[in-house]
Amino acid sequence: MTEENSAQLWDTFRTGDAQALATLFEAYYDALYNYGLKLTGDEELVKDCIQNLFQKLWRRREGLRSVEVVKAYLFKALRRHLGDETKLLRQHRHLLPAYSDSFEVTYSHEEFLITQQRDEEQRTRLLAALNQLSRRQREALYLKFFDGFSYERIAEVMSLNIQSVRNLVFNALKAVRKVLLVTVTLFYLLCG
Repeated sequence: MTEENSAQLWDTFRTGDAQALATLFEAYYDALYNYGLKLTGDEELVKDCIQNLFQKLWRRREGLRSVEVVKAYLFKALRRHLGDETKLLRQHRHLLPAYSDSFEVTYSHEEFLITQQRDEEQRTRLLAALNQLSRRQREALYLKFFDGFSYERIAEVMSLNIQSVRNLVFNALKAVRKVLLVTVTLFYLLCG
């Protein structure tokens, strides 16, 4: 779905068209679910929060503003909702780990199967390098390269300014390159 189509659906939904909201739900559910899992790791909580988010949107539709990029708006709204719900559950039940306004990512090998990387050791080095990044850096990279968000949209989702996002992505990529370069250099020194 293009940004323009989703923005038109958003405006249609705001006028009371339930089918438009249902279409948005279907179009963005998987992306929201995957993003929510990266934030909390709790499948049921993520599913509940997505449902609650769309119900809340429906109830408040008349007061909502027009949105240019619906996906970024929904990601930000889900992020806030998950944070609120996790804190509430923690206070009431003491069952869930505290939600810190950060992003916990454990990158799996499947996410980084790059066709040029046939060697398992290369994937392992990349994974190790990514896991050395800060949570905020991992979140910024995830949004940039897996969800294709622009720096402006990432800033919106993460509640940062655009320059901070650019710095996060730049420093994350720089750190990954450095770790990979050191690893390759050591490999050649040991084997050569």
